[in-house]
Amino acid sequence: MAKNRLQFDFSDEALEQLDELKDATGAPTRAEVIRQALRMLQWTVEQVRDEDAVVIVEKNGRQREVIFPFLSSAKATANGR
Repeated sequence: MAKNRLQFDFSDEALEQLDELKDATGAPTRAEVIRQALRMLQWTVEQVRDEDAVVIVEKNGRQREVIFPFLSSAKATANGR
C-alpha cells in the first residue's frame, strides 16, 4: 500500500485534544488517532446517508439519538438535494 505524507497545522488546543484522544484510545501515535477518526467519520457518514437512519447511544440503560449537524450535507447528497 502506497503512503502519502501530509502535514497539518494544529492550534495548541487541538493538539492537546489529539494527545488526550491518543491516551484515551491507547493509539501508539497521533497519526493513528487521525486514521481512527477518519474511519469513524466514514462509518458515521455511511450510517446517516439514509434519511430515516439515526445513530443511538445507550448509557446507563437510557438511549438518545445522536445528531451530527455537520453531516447534513451527507444526507442532502444521498437524497439528491
